[in-house]
Amino acid sequence: MVQLSAQATHGGQVFLLIWGVGALVMGSALASKKGSDWFRAVIVSGLQGNPVQQARAQSFGGLRVIATVLAVAGLIGIMAAVALLARG
Repeated sequence: MVQLSAQATHGGQVFLLIWGVGALVMGSALASKKGSDWFRAVIVSGLQGNPVQQARAQSFGGLRVIATVLAVAGLIGIMAAVALLARG
């Protein structure tokens, strides 16, 4: 995505900036204990008709890791967008 926005006009760089801010906000919200517990509760309550899937969703422990990776990718995207916008 960074490489595509480096070749694009300011619109692509602004998109990268907006995507980075969104990814950072969502990733850090879901990486927190309260956010991941809330998200897990929403998913588990939506699977009430399927107890096997509900048990698997309840025991899934990788959500905070995935959210942290998303937040770091958002931070990298923000830094790249600011550098590309300042350069061009």
